[in-house]
Amino acid sequence: MWFLCLALFAALAHADEPVPMQFTPDQIALSLRTTKPPMPAADCAALELSGCRLDVRKPVRNETSIRWVQLDDDPELEAIIVAADELGPYFAYIFDWNRTWNLIGKVRCYRHLDTNFIRVQQITENAPKFIIAERDFSGAGPVTVGYTGWFLRKGRLEQAFEFYTESRNYLADPGHHFLRLLQSGRYLIKHEISEAPPRQNRKHTCEVLTWSAAKAQFVDVPSQRPNFCDATTGLPLIEKSYTTGLKTDTY
Repeated sequence: MWFLCLALFAALAHADEPVPMQFTPDQIALSLRTTKPPMPAADCAALELSGCRLDVRKPVRNETSIRWVQLDDDPELEAIIVAADELGPYFAYIFDWNRTWNLIGKVRCYRHLDTNFIRVQQITENAPKFIIAERDFSGAGPVTVGYTGWFLRKGRLEQAFEFYTESRNYLADPGHHFLRLLQSGRYLIKHEISEAPPRQNRKHTCEVLTWSAAKAQFVDVPSQRPNFCDATTGLPLIEKSYTTGLKTDTY
């Protein structure tokens, strides 16, 4: 069974410098599942999981998993471990090899059914592969959800994009907001839909973005809107693109 990672507040927390680890990711995953072998104290401190402390000696819940992914151009794969304390939240840890294994990222997660904790995806042809987490940006105000993506560059994780939609308080204003991302070659088509009661009153907005290697982020390309967006309706021209699988549906 898979789960979806919903990051809390600061979805990705990592130090200014990658943290060297004594154990390999495989050894860390095994130690979290069984406590054998015991994890070095410095590695446990970096993970900030009470379940790996020697004075606790309790294995982490059996949902602990390890996933090997390709995030950059070097031949060494990167590792993502998802684990949780017995009574605490889930975390996804990202490890990269640079003469030793380094912890370069940490994502705090909610448990959600039917999909992966986090997604690894190249969403346009000219962009790098991203680690993507669905995020809950909500505070005390409106419900705000969306996606944040990071990419690996020179052994560090850097934030590349943040797409989100905001829904007002449902009881005060039962509006309905959607965000859908489509792709065509090197272009990312951002389609937002907002509804006001009654629900057939819909407003569409359509933007076209592309990855800028110089800026390390997606940038707006207004000149491409006529090629991918209907100027009258604000709808994307579906026949010229396909979905990335990233969307929000908030109430």
